[in-house]
Amino acid sequence: MKAKTLFRIATACAVLACLSLTAAGQKHPRDLGPAPDLEFKLVPPVEFTLSNGIHCLFIEDRELPLVSLRGVFKGGSLYEPAEKSGLASLMGTVLRTGGTKNLTGDQINDELEFIAASIESMAGSETISVVGNALRKDFDKLVELYADIVRNPEFRQDKIDLARNQALESMRRRWDQPMLVARLLFSEKLYGSDTPFGRRATPASLASIARQDLLDFHAGFFAPGNMILGIVGDLSADEAREAFEKAFGTWPAKPVALPDIPRLEERADGTIYHGFRDTPQGNVIMGHLGVERGHPDEFKILVMNDILGGGGFTARLMRELRSNRGLTYGIYGGVFAGIAENRGVFQIASQLKADKFVEALDIVKGIIRDMQNNVVTDEEMAVSKNSLINSFVFRFQEKSQVLAQFMGLKVQGYPDDYFDTYIDNIRKINKEDIRAAAQKHMDPDRMIIVVVGDEKRFDKPLGEYGKLESIDIKALQEAEKAPAK
Repeated sequence: MKAKTLFRIATACAVLACLSLTAAGQKHPRDLGPAPDLEFKLVPPVEFTLSNGIHCLFIEDRELPLVSLRGVFKGGSLYEPAEKSGLASLMGTVLRTGGTKNLTGDQINDELEFIAASIESMAGSETISVVGNALRKDFDKLVELYADIVRNPEFRQDKIDLARNQALESMRRRWDQPMLVARLLFSEKLYGSDTPFGRRATPASLASIARQDLLDFHAGFFAPGNMILGIVGDLSADEAREAFEKAFGTWPAKPVALPDIPRLEERADGTIYHGFRDTPQGNVIMGHLGVERGHPDEFKILVMNDILGGGGFTARLMRELRSNRGLTYGIYGGVFAGIAENRGVFQIASQLKADKFVEALDIVKGIIRDMQNNVVTDEEMAVSKNSLINSFVFRFQEKSQVLAQFMGLKVQGYPDDYFDTYIDNIRKINKEDIRAAAQKHMDPDRMIIVVVGDEKRFDKPLGEYGKLESIDIKALQEAEKAPAK
């Protein structure tokens, strides 16, 4: 018995030792040490254009007998009418579930289930995407169903009603999440509720959306010249081209005119907006407008962001407010690029300890000012560059990731050699670049501060900290329940 016990202990120790060795061998990208001076050159996808103008990207992958399709159209919530907020998201859902002129959504489900395939559709702020996956042997069937969904959606009323009800339930629950409420209010105050960036869908706007609206929205953006179609899988480029021509070649080309998106104006003026919620923390988002996509300071900003608030526990915000002072479980921030030729956002967000809430705000502003007045350390520069470079390489482990990244370049208008020059652009950033970027793109005095929480729990009244405006969250919630006019 004693021998058995000793054997079990010895075995357990051996297993623990092996697990320790395994864990020791698995490192986070920022702990991998200096990135080697290697040549990282991606093999770009094969590109071709169909007879009707659809631009295609192809990557061969023979590792497994699988194929994946990804189609992207310009056209999302930024382009929906103000009074129809929620239209793009609703259309993105029912495009797939609502079936086609040839098959109902349930019949498409049966067809896909029979061949263990999938097709999904969704709409974002700037694009509408349709993705599909299947075994290689079922490629022709996948393309047939995929093209039917893209070209001939029926938007059946029962599926519209189902998607609308699901969206309404999501809207009802959003008021129960303090940080989500803070995000909604921050967007409204920063961008303006009269802009596509700041307005939000409501029960009334959803109720106003009819089936014809979905048909019209689809017709306005779904056209060959407005589509990028990508494929990765166990086939050749010629096989892909032939299948695409068969499925899409008869789709007539037509012009697509994207509606103009108004240029954003800076509205941030240092105002504090407070909405009451009985929560033990202060939920806060602060910031102002950021930069346009492709800004000349892009790589300076990437490194700056990582040092400020994007680098996890080594970032200044997390290190100082969580590790050193215990004022939060997590905090992030940075300057981010916009979309549709508009500026993005500089923002910092966190759930802060209530009884030291205002103290924490001061610490955040102090961290920003320090980056503006003093150069960062050599260690911070080395850690940040190593993390960004190592993480960048890991973004291309799978060929499906490579395809998605290159399609993103096309949609967003970046140059074809963007990935080839990325690492060099990171490496050449210096400490003075970081200070200059901090001075140019962050203004702690102009930041608006949106707070959702119980001010009575805070260490100081918010009114003593700056100009204060109260927001009646309960009234906003009740107003959304009002019947549509």
